[in-house]
Amino acid sequence: MEPKPIHQERWKNLVIILTVLTTIIVTLVAGLQIDASLRANQANRDSQLYAVELTGELQRNGLSANYEIALFATIIQNRMEATVLQLTALKLKDKGDKQGSASALLQAEVAGARADQGQAASIFYTDARYAPATPDGQPDLERYLKDSQERAQTLLKQQNEAADAYNRWSKKADVYVGVLTVLAVALFLFGLAQAVAPRLRLLFAVFGVLAVGAASLWALTTMLF
Repeated sequence: MEPKPIHQERWKNLVIILTVLTTIIVTLVAGLQIDASLRANQANRDSQLYAVELTGELQRNGLSANYEIALFATIIQNRMEATVLQLTALKLKDKGDKQGSASALLQAEVAGARADQGQAASIFYTDARYAPATPDGQPDLERYLKDSQERAQTLLKQQNEAADAYNRWSKKADVYVGVLTVLAVALFLFGLAQAVAPRLRLLFAVFGVLAVGAASLWALTTMLF
């Protein structure tokens, strides 16, 4: 009758070993959960920062583009006005109205001066990337719009990447919480295995091992993918 207690004690020692191993796994998973939470929080902060920068960039770009387009329209208007006044001056001169012709020429010079002053302040004429290739050419407005939106596009891409990273790490952190819950159930089963009758000890231990195996596989696939 002596071997029976020894056999029962052997199963009890196995349950203790399983409990210790499960505790180690719980510690590792808890570390993964903390790491995922920290990464999710950092990605969330980055996403919010990029969103603020993107908003500021869009406002700055909108104001800058409105100014440049309005200035360019004013320059074109002054050039057209100067041309019309010059033609008017020629017609008045042909009709013998020298005073009217001189007045029209003076107004044409004023309009031309305003246009020259506008060009000196316009990026469309001062920046070599957009300036006309010829004196009578037109600025490269398409390239200006593309370049002006480049930083906003970059910030938008970074903000989307940070948001995706936040969602990914946040989901992993939630999964690890689920894994910890399953491991807690396994520890509970191992605790019952040490308290119940010897005949039931192995049954609770088997269920606990299955729970630990499923939780470990769940955590491993979450970590890798």
